[in-house]
Amino acid sequence: MKFMITFNHVEGVWDGLSEAQRQEHAGWLERFVTELQTEKGASLVFVAPPAQRKTVRMDRNRQQQVTDGPAIAGREQLGGYYIIEAESMEEAVEWAKKGRWLEGSNEVLRLFGPSV
Repeated sequence: MKFMITFNHVEGVWDGLSEAQRQEHAGWLERFVTELQTEKGASLVFVAPPAQRKTVRMDRNRQQQVTDGPAIAGREQLGGYYIIEAESMEEAVEWAKKGRWLEGSNEVLRLFGPSV
C-alpha cells in the first residue's frame, strides 16, 4: 500500500527557534531524510510557504476564482510531504511519528487509484 505523509508546520514556530535549535533541527532533518531514502526509497518534498501559494476555486455558478494563499487558512499549514510504500496504516503512522520534530502535525493518507 502507498501512503502520503504530510508535514504540517505551525506558523511562527521556526522564527522562535534559536540558531542552535535551528542547527539541531537541520541535523535531525538530514538524518531523517537519509533514513527515509535508505529504508523506503522516498524523498521529502518541501512546498512554498503560504504567502507564495495560489488557490483556484470553482464556485456554485461554475466560475473559477484565483486567490492568494492556501486553500484553507489557519495557523498550521502544509510544509511538505513524502510518499512511502508500507504494509499497513500502522507502519505508515510509525513513519509519521519519526517525521515530527517541530510543533505541528503529520497527516497519513492512504493512496488509491490506477497510477498508485
